[in-house]
Amino acid sequence: MTGLAQNATVCSHMPVMHFALSDCKRLLRNRSVYRDGMSDPSERLRIARLRAGFETAKDAADSMGLPVSTYLGHENGSRGYPAKKAEIYARKFKVREQWLLYGVGEGPGDKGDRNAEIISIFDHLPPLKKAEALGYLRALANQTD
Repeated sequence: MTGLAQNATVCSHMPVMHFALSDCKRLLRNRSVYRDGMSDPSERLRIARLRAGFETAKDAADSMGLPVSTYLGHENGSRGYPAKKAEIYARKFKVREQWLLYGVGEGPGDKGDRNAEIISIFDHLPPLKKAEALGYLRALANQTD
């Protein structure tokens, strides 16, 4: 083997996958199943906007005070959107950031939407308020009517 071919072989065996989590590896191996069952962040953003009652992307962008071109780029997938924007979108469309970005949890209109709202509110509380809220919830759960 020549030096170049040897380097190519070494590079092809440099396992990026070695560092991936086993769940990620499984999803990548079964990419057609993953692709069919999971929309991308731009598609989830569009779904959230429609279910929140905004007919057009322009209406949604205007309501948040964002440039229409920026929002359209996020929704049509030509530009990804960062976590900070996902937080803004999640609050406006009343969905979880994790659902917008990664498809984790229930989306808008899914069964148990009230739970998603409670989790979203809890996620945005500062640490001391979270502890206080947990105390209230535990007390409510232990009450007998």
